[in-house]
Amino acid sequence: MGCGSTTGRSTDKVAKFGIELAEVDGSAIKIPKYSRVAIQCRLKEYHETGDHYLHICEVDQVYGDESEKAVFAWNGYSRLYPASEA
Repeated sequence: MGCGSTTGRSTDKVAKFGIELAEVDGSAIKIPKYSRVAIQCRLKEYHETGDHYLHICEVDQVYGDESEKAVFAWNGYSRLYPASEA
């Protein structure tokens, strides 16, 4: 929840929230450890839409680990549960 309500422009989210990163075979990027799905994108353009920006990206690669549990959120992320327990 903290990552979604904090800007990465002025905050190192990995350091602030203690996020563990994992190497990705065949890529220079790192993804959050225990991710079920991660998408590597390249920014093509962005548009200001009121108080947000709409980012248009091209997907370069999708990484998945079916052994990790999918997590779903309710009530504005106040409740998080693995999909099998929801």
